[in-house]
Amino acid sequence: MTAKENRKKIAEATVFQATSTFRGILHYSRPLRILGKFQGEIFGKDLLEIGQSARVEANIETTHLIVYGHITGNVHATEKVELKKGATLIGNIKAPQLEIEDGVVFEGMCEMKV
Repeated sequence: MTAKENRKKIAEATVFQATSTFRGILHYSRPLRILGKFQGEIFGKDLLEIGQSARVEANIETTHLIVYGHITGNVHATEKVELKKGATLIGNIKAPQLEIEDGVVFEGMCEMKV
């Protein structure tokens, strides 16, 4: 998926605003953008963006994950994980593709298998 396609998907995404706090098990099937706080588990079949102001404590299973904020938990993506400048991920990553920009904090192990 190209960067332009990602931007289009995020523009059409459901958004949990920065003032939102959620706890539990979340299942989603269309693009989702989290800007607030979430604690629990996330299962998705589309793009997931964790915004810069987001604080997520969850194990995540998705297709494509883009992180600008903070995640504590393990991540399994079937397509790709992107850790953007300023992101923090404390946990393990399992994904066939991983992109890590300068200025990211990643503490964990990574398994990359196609």
